[in-house]
Amino acid sequence: MKKTNQKGDKQLKNIIIRKETQEDYYATEFMTMRAFWNLHGPGCNEHMLVNRLRGAEEYLPELSRIAELDGKVVGAIFYSKARIIDGDKEDEVLTFGPLAVEPTCFSMGIGALLLKETLELARDAGYKGIVICGEPEYYTKHGFVTCDHFDIHHPTFGNADAFMALPLNDGFEKIHGFFYEAPIFEECEDEDEIREFTKGFPYHKPLKLSCQWLHVEKLGRISEVSKNCYKIKFWEQEIPAKLKGNFYEKKADQLPVVGDYVTFMYNSQGDSMILSVCERKSFLQRPDQAKTGVMQYMAANVDYLFIVTSLNEDYNYNRIARYVSIAIQGGTIPVVILTKSDLCTNAGRYIREVEQISDKVRVHAISALYGIGLDELNEYMTPGTTICLMGSSGAGKSTLTNSLIGEETMKTSEIREDDDKGRHTTTCRKLIELPNGVTIIDTPGMREVGMANVQEGIDETFSDIVELECRCKFSNCRHDTEPGCAVKAAIASGELSAERYELYKNLGKENTKNYAMKKEISKWAKAYKKNNKRNMWD
Repeated sequence: MKKTNQKGDKQLKNIIIRKETQEDYYATEFMTMRAFWNLHGPGCNEHMLVNRLRGAEEYLPELSRIAELDGKVVGAIFYSKARIIDGDKEDEVLTFGPLAVEPTCFSMGIGALLLKETLELARDAGYKGIVICGEPEYYTKHGFVTCDHFDIHHPTFGNADAFMALPLNDGFEKIHGFFYEAPIFEECEDEDEIREFTKGFPYHKPLKLSCQWLHVEKLGRISEVSKNCYKIKFWEQEIPAKLKGNFYEKKADQLPVVGDYVTFMYNSQGDSMILSVCERKSFLQRPDQAKTGVMQYMAANVDYLFIVTSLNEDYNYNRIARYVSIAIQGGTIPVVILTKSDLCTNAGRYIREVEQISDKVRVHAISALYGIGLDELNEYMTPGTTICLMGSSGAGKSTLTNSLIGEETMKTSEIREDDDKGRHTTTCRKLIELPNGVTIIDTPGMREVGMANVQEGIDETFSDIVELECRCKFSNCRHDTEPGCAVKAAIASGELSAERYELYKNLGKENTKNYAMKKEISKWAKAYKKNNKRNMWD
C-alpha cells in the first residue's frame, strides 16, 4: 500500500494557482532563488532570469502562473515563445522555465499542479507543443519525451535525455530543426550582474561542492549530531535525519559532523536520509578525553576557530597552544578570544604572550558582558563565514555567542566561586545561522585538549623551532648534547624560551603516542569487523 503524505495532501487543497501581480514580483523571485540555490553550481541565476523575462517580448504572462499557500508564494512557472528553425522554415513553439517550487514545500505536488493547469491553458490556446531543458526523471512523468523522437535538436545543449518535448495539438510531429529560446536566457549568464542582482535578497552562501548537480536529493548542512541521529539545517527548517546504510562501512572520519554539507533525501513523514558528505574545506579533530587514542571529530568547514578562554584562573597558555595546533592542522584560522577582560588589569600582557604562540594566531581581549572589544570581532562577521567556538566550561562561549547573535539564544551559567571553573552550559555541538549570513558553531566546554594526528599543525604553530632545527649541524640532532645545535644556541641567547621549546617537545611526544594508539585501535577495529563479517556467513 502506498504511503501518502496526509499533511501535504491537506495543504495541497489550500493552494491557489493564479496569475502573478506586480506585488508578487519580489516574493516570486526570492522563492525562485531559494528553489535553485546551489542546486547545479554555486548560487543560481534563475531569480534574475524571472526578473528579466517579464520584460521580454517572448514572455507569455497569460500562460504563466504562481502558486500561493497561506498568502505566501510557494511555486511559479514562466512560459515564453521559442522557435524551431529548419533552413528557411520557422515554427513557433512554447517553452517554460524556470518552474520553481519553494524548497521547504518539496514533495507536496505544487509543481504538478502548476503544470496541469498551465498545460491545459497552452493546449486551449492552440499551441502545437512545448520544448524544454529539464530533469528527465520528473518531466517524463508528465508526458514529456526526448526531442530525438521529433527530430528536434538543441544547438548547444549536450544532454539529450534532458532535452524534451510534449505535443499539445496536431501538427507538432511535422516540426523539425534546431530549437532557439528567447535571447534573454543567454543574457542572464553574466556572473557580476547576477551577484549584483542577488544583493537585493537575504544573503545565502554560494557553494562550489563536489556533490553538486542535484536532482531529487537536497543539499543541507549538519546542525547537530547526537549518536546516530542528525539534524540538517535546510533553509529555516531543522530536519531530523539518519545515515544511509553504506555509511556504516566507512571510516569514522567520513561520517557527518556539525558543519558538514550533505546531500539527503527529504522525508516529510519522519527521518530524512543522508546520502553523502560533500568535500570538506576544513576539519577539526582531537583525541577523546579518555585518552584511548580514539579521535573525536568536532566540526567541518570552519573558517575561524575562536579559542575562548577567560582572563581568570581558567587561563592556560599550554591549552591555548594545543587549540592553535588543532586549528592549523584542521585548515582553520585560530583566533584567541580572551574573555572577561573587565576582571583583568593587565590584559595586554596576556595578549602579547598568546601572540608568541604562532605568527598565525590572532588575539582579542573582550568583555561580552560590557561590550568591551566586541567591535574588534566585526572583521570576522562577514556573510558566508563559519566561526566555531571552543574553550573550557565557563570561559564565556555562550555569552559571546549571544553577543554575536544579538539575543539570548544560548543558556549561560555562572562559574564556581571556589575555583573559577565553569559549569557546562552547551551540552552538544550546535550550528546557528545568523541573519547576517554568518554561521556560529558552539561546542561543549573542554577541560583537556589532547594531541593526535596533528603533527603538521604543531610544526606550523612552532614554525620558529622547526626552522631552528633545520639549521642544526646534524640532521638527526636531538637538541641535547650534540655540537652545533641551533635550538640550544637559540635558548642560550634568549631567542627561544626554554618553556616554549619544552611545550613543543611535549606536544610532539603526546601526538606521536596518541597517533600510534589510534592506529593500533583502527587496526584492531578493522580486523574485528572483517572477522565479524566472515562469521555472518559461517
